[in-house]
Amino acid sequence: MRMKRILLASSALAVLASVSQAQAASDMYVSVFGGGNFLQDHSVVEAGVTNNVTGYEIDPNTGFVLGGAIGTHLTNWVKGLSVELEASYRRQDIGGNWFRDGDIPITPPTDTTGGSIDGNQSTFAIMANIWYEFDIGTKVRPYIGGGAGWARTRYEAAFITTFTDGVVPVTPTFNDSTSADNSGFAWQLGLGFNYEVAQDVDVGLGYRYFVGPNIGNPYFSNFTGNAPMDNENHAVQVNLTIGIN
Repeated sequence: MRMKRILLASSALAVLASVSQAQAASDMYVSVFGGGNFLQDHSVVEAGVTNNVTGYEIDPNTGFVLGGAIGTHLTNWVKGLSVELEASYRRQDIGGNWFRDGDIPITPPTDTTGGSIDGNQSTFAIMANIWYEFDIGTKVRPYIGGGAGWARTRYEAAFITTFTDGVVPVTPTFNDSTSADNSGFAWQLGLGFNYEVAQDVDVGLGYRYFVGPNIGNPYFSNFTGNAPMDNENHAVQVNLTIGIN
């Protein structure tokens, strides 16, 4: 009987040890983040099908990024490795200029149309990420990684138009509004550090290089490929991560 109790106790300890290992292996966490987003400048100049030169340049303002993630540490596989599912939303206002010239070369300019651009661009993304965190023996833990997934980008703008008759400018006469959107593959790379402020609670600072789907601008329909606009983003963000074991 005594031997039976010892065997039962040993079995119970083994089960508890297995459960503890399983819980450690599924070290779940949730994270929320936010910060500044910087859409890269973009410009296009091209001869159209009617032999007109058409072009634009966009100068985005500083925007924002917000998001959250749920993930797990894969400590039982590789110490410092984690995977997560992330959702994010970024948006910024966009300024810039556009032009269309009637003659090539233009000396002096004739039949020229141009003006400013006033709009915004937003991107919603769902990403699968993998991160590797370096244990340097302190509460500060640097990390690197990246991810891939799906994103939807939308662009809306008003084109404030100025006509030029010869070399005499004319006051802007109308606004032409347009919008475009596209969905597709997205990817990102990132680095940063987390700092342990309490057990299972980290705060961090990170950088992300995010590339979403390009979008065509229907206003410039005479461009080859519909004048696709690049969607390259740089973000600096802070995060709060809480373990949920």
